[in-house]
Parts: sequence; C-alpha cells; structure tokens
Amino acid sequence: MTERFNRIRILTLMIGVVGACVAIATARPPVKPVNEDDWFVVKLGDQQCGYMHSVMREVKGEVRTQNYMSMQIARGAAKVKIAMEQEYRETLDGKPLSFTNTTTLADTPMVFRGEVKGDKLVLSTEQYETKRTVTYPWDPEVKFSYGQMLAQRERGLKPGTKFTVKTYDPSLKTDGSVALEIEVKGREKVDVQGTMMDLHHLVTRMTLPTGGLGAALGGGAKKPTDADEEPATGGMTIESDLWVDEDATPVVTTMDMGVAKVNVYRSTKDEALKVAEPPELFLNTFITVDKRIGPDAKEVVYRLSLPKDSSMKIPDLPTTDMQLVKRVNDREVLLTVRRIDWEKLRRLKEGAAPGEKQAAYLKASSMVDINDKKLKRLGKTAIKGATTPAEKADALRKYVTDYITHKGMDVGFATATEVARTKRGDCSEHGVLLAALARVAGFPSRGVSGIVEVPSQYLGGENDNAFGYHMWAQVWIDGQWVDIDGALRQTDCDATHIALTVMPLGEEGMGEMVGSLLPLMGRLKIEVVSVK
Repeated sequence: MTERFNRIRILTLMIGVVGACVAIATARPPVKPVNEDDWFVVKLGDQQCGYMHSVMREVKGEVRTQNYMSMQIARGAAKVKIAMEQEYRETLDGKPLSFTNTTTLADTPMVFRGEVKGDKLVLSTEQYETKRTVTYPWDPEVKFSYGQMLAQRERGLKPGTKFTVKTYDPSLKTDGSVALEIEVKGREKVDVQGTMMDLHHLVTRMTLPTGGLGAALGGGAKKPTDADEEPATGGMTIESDLWVDEDATPVVTTMDMGVAKVNVYRSTKDEALKVAEPPELFLNTFITVDKRIGPDAKEVVYRLSLPKDSSMKIPDLPTTDMQLVKRVNDREVLLTVRRIDWEKLRRLKEGAAPGEKQAAYLKASSMVDINDKKLKRLGKTAIKGATTPAEKADALRKYVTDYITHKGMDVGFATATEVARTKRGDCSEHGVLLAALARVAGFPSRGVSGIVEVPSQYLGGENDNAFGYHMWAQVWIDGQWVDIDGALRQTDCDATHIALTVMPLGEEGMGEMVGSLLPLMGRLKIEVVSVK
C-alpha cells in the first residue's frame, strides 16, 4: 500500500545539510554584544514548505544560538510536519560548550543533549521516560554557529578562497565531526524571488559519514574489516550553492537532491511564516520499469543505473543473503535477488547462537530501546507459543503487522518506543518496531532501506510497473540475515526487495543510516533483466 513507502528520513537529512551550510555562511563581522536575528523561507522547488529562524545572542559572557526549522510536506492525502530546533552555547572566542538538538519526526520529539568535557563529548538522548547516555571522543577542531562565523570572517570573500570547517550534528553523525569544504567563486547577479541582487557565490561540499557496525556499537568502537558482515553506508559528497551579501549574510542557498531541489531564501518574518500548501513528495519518487514481476518470482536479475551524464556514481550496495551485487562501472550495477529458502528454515529446530559480530545487533539504542518496559512486554507476547526460529520470526512479523493499526503516511520516522505507544506509522515504523521486538526475542536485527515493487492496486491505474522506496527488517537466523517485511505482510520476502543500504539501528546519525540513498533519489533507473 502506498502509505508504506517512507521518504521522510531522506528529507530530514537534506534539510539538516542545508541548515549546516546556512549556519556556516552567516559570517557577518560580530558586534558587541552579538545580536543577530534572521528568517528564511524554505522551498522544495518553487513551492514554499516551511521556514528557518536563527537567533544569536551574547548572554552572561558566552554566545548562545538558537536555530529552528519547521516544514510540512504532502504524502498523497496525508500531511507531515517536521521540526528541528538547535541550541548552542559557545565561548566568546568560539569554543563549543554544549548543545541541545530537538527533532520531531512523529508525535514525540527526540532530544539530543551534548556537553563538551575536555576531549570527550557526553551525548544523551531522551524520549518519553527513557534517557540514554554515550561518551564519544571530541574533535577539538569542531566549531558551532558562532565559531563558524568567526572562521568565515577571518577568510573573507575574496574569489578563490578555500577553507574547511568542521561541524557536529547528531542528525548527521553521532560519534564524530563532519567536514564542510567552502570555496568562494566570485560575484554574480542572482534572481532572489523576483529581485535581482549582486551577491557573492560560495560553493560548499559536505561528505556524509560512512556508517557501519562501529556506529551501532557506540562509544567510537572500531568498525570491522569484514565487508560482508557490515556493508558501509553514506560516504557521498553533497554540494550546495550559497549566495551571500557584503556582510556574508546568506541570501540564497540551493541544493539539488535529485528527488527535490531545496531552496532557502533570506526573508522577512511575515514572508517566512506565510501559510502555503505543502508540496507533494511521494509520487515523484516512484521508479517505472518495463515489466511487472509479481510476488511469486524466486529470482530476479536487475540492472540499476544512473544517467551517463551524471556526476554521481552508484554507491557500494550491500551484498546480503538475499542479494548479490556485481558492479559494471561507476554508474551501473547488476543485482541478483533470490528469495530465502524458508522450507529449510522451517525444518530448523534450533538455530546456531549469534557470534561476537552479531552482538551489537542485540543491543538497545535510541531507535530500538529494548530496555523499554513496553517493548519488552510486546516482544515476549509476540512469540508466545512459538518454539522454532522460523515460527518465532513469523510470529514477530505477524504481530507487528497487526499491532500497527493506523497505517498512515502522516508519521515521519518514529522510534520503536513511540510506535509501541501510538500504534501508528508506515514502512519505517513497521521496520523499527519489528527490529526492536526481534532483539527482545533474542534475534540480532537491523533495518534495510531500499526499493520494492509497488502493489498495483496502490498505483491508481497510472502505471502498473513501478518501484517505490521502502524499509523493512532483517533478523539473524542460523548464520544468515533473513529479510522480513511487516508493512507488506511478508515473512518470506519476495524477490522485488532491493536493498540499497543496511541500517544497524544503533546510535548512528541520519546521515550514516541513509546517506547512500541520496545519489539515487530521483535519478535511479531500473531494468528487469530476467525473472525466474
């Protein structure tokens, strides 16, 4: 069903990157006391979808910055609101002290609080009555909003100027910094919503972090070298264009994300808060193919490609127990997707115990906090009466499918703790709840973000052959990762499930979870080579 294909986590990451770029560009020479107040209109393409508000003040001998972003999009008939609020404390010479990052993707906000203590960052996450705290090494080169402003002021706006600023945002990467390269191109005439302005053109490049098992383990753990055990995610570079005035105040920021072009314009408060019809971000992400596969296929070979003139390449896609990847070149791969042998799994009376490499996928995290009392109760209830690994996995899938009673697209990306209480969501919520209950039941688990054939009854008759972006789960059974889809009611996942990235569902940031999807959104082409 159409409400099960989730794009909200991609959009949130896009806005997070734009916000980081805008923050670094706010480089006016500071005055004493610091007193800045800026409003921005946020658009997807030409359609206004929200606003950003940034306030910087000097308070009690330190600089405090508040950034707030609110936006709304349409997903079919549903409307989804996303909100992000950031608060930073820095010394007058730009050294980070602490921050609070509040992200609302569903009903209940997720709050990140970070405090810099020497060479350590103490990071806590809070939702409902649950609070988790992790300590990471702190990069002394990281700068928050005010420190970034001072760095830009030092370099100026001379054409050809290049420099790098390190930033930190838990929505991009939890256990370390992210570098943003900045290049000053020169002066240009720019159309700013109907008014021509003479502005300085800057280009920024941010390389998204590469996620993996280290992020899942938390605490800066070393990632394994066994690529088959944990496929990497992220790693792509996102380029943005900014146009700033003589004081280096950002006036226009643009970022082409394939599925949507994000445009941010400096504006008045009244313009920023203008109520607008939210833009559609659903149907335009479907990928049409030349033939329909159906649910009975045992093995399908696909050719995935990007346009030949594309400057991007297809990221390294995960090889799993269901999927074999063969790279043809930077812009083309062949995938063989073969169904798991469930007949063999059903004959298994007791599976092999998880090894050391799978231990991380049994742990509690912010997304799947298996220490939550309600999740514990649900996980035990779900497998009651089941004895074999296959029976338990099937029971978990069916329980999650039935438990989420409001299957709607008006939820962004909720944690398992929240889904357990609201019983609401689409494919993302089915995936994270299934992964959480599987861990409670003793199965190592992780999420998969990819694409799947859209059931024909949900395409409105416009196109019977299309794939849509989707999320499901994998559980570890007797030495293999087994794909299970709560949203599409499939314990035995069909061969239209194409994995684009594996999500450990540990303490990784959004950039680490889904960064490798960004080069593909709006650009990916699929050819069905063969079907068995």
